[in-house]
Formats: sequence, C-alpha cells, structure tokens
Amino acid sequence: MAEAETETDSSERCQALTDDGERCSRPAQDDGFCYQHDESDTTVSDSQTEQQQEQQEQDQQAGDDAGSQTDSIAGEETTDPEDVDTSSLEDADVETGDVDESKIEGVLAVRRTVQSTAGELIGYRFDGVSEITPTDEGWRAVAEVVERASVPDTQDVLGRYEIELDEDAVVLGYQRIDRYRRGDTGSFEN
Repeated sequence: MAEAETETDSSERCQALTDDGERCSRPAQDDGFCYQHDESDTTVSDSQTEQQQEQQEQDQQAGDDAGSQTDSIAGEETTDPEDVDTSSLEDADVETGDVDESKIEGVLAVRRTVQSTAGELIGYRFDGVSEITPTDEGWRAVAEVVERASVPDTQDVLGRYEIELDEDAVVLGYQRIDRYRRGDTGSFEN
C-alpha cells in the first residue's frame, strides 16, 4: 500500500530538479512539470526516482524504529472516557452567569476606540493595546505605537502611551509612559 502511494506521489510530482539538486515538490501538470518548470530544466531520471524512493523508505523505517517506543507510549489511550467520574465537576458551583455583560462590552468598546484612533491621535503606526483598566472617571488604556521601524522588527522603537477615556469610550487625553526596543523586554520582566 505504501509503495503504491509512493509511486502515485512520485508520478504526480514535478520532474524538475531545484537549484539545490532536490526534486521539485510541486504537483505536476499533464506534461510532468509544474507551472514553474518545463522541458528545458534539469529533470529526475527514473533511476534517480527509484533511488530516492528507496532512500525515503529506509529513512522512514529508521525513523519508525527509533520513534516506535515513544509512539507506543504516547499513542495508547489508557483510560476509557466513560470510566471517568465527572459528577463532581457537574455539581461544582461554577459562576459563569454572573459576568457583567455591560463591563465586557465597555472594555470591547474602549479597545475598538483605542485601535481606531491611537495611530491618528499619537501620530505613529498603531501596534497594539497592552492594557485596559477601569478608573473612577472612565477607562485607562495603554497603547503601543511604532515610533521608529527597523529591520529586523525586533529592533523597532515602540512607545507606550496611556490614553484616558470617559465612560462612553471618548478620548480625554494621552501621555507617553516610556519607549523601548521591541526585543528588549528586560524592564517589563523585573
């Protein structure tokens, strides 16, 4: 069965060799080549295909032998789900209905407001909201913006801004808390 699948897989793959000498992994069209290759490209001969298949089978068998002990331990189900007593979980006092939907909607409204206005308000590209907390006057959100983009992006300079909003998620003001490089999280880990 595995040999039939390998033969089918082999015949459906593009015949061309890539720059690193390996067979192209894209599916072949009617002419035996993928959309990127044609007859002018170096191809895999039938003998090379057979050798590759044999090598893959040997590698697969070696991997199966090495991982068989781990697979047998990880793959076995030792407990029948019907044998597990879940009555204590069903009887537990779970308070999921006590969540105040208006507070959740308020947080979501604040998040949407910060996401849509922070970039314009602060003048830099919005990166994310890291904190939203209720206050006596409304809400306080901490937004991060990219003050200076770099390559790689781990060297971006980010600014953290505190944005104050009223109870209706209308922006009252903002101030920069600090600046840091995206990859430098040491000050937050203390």
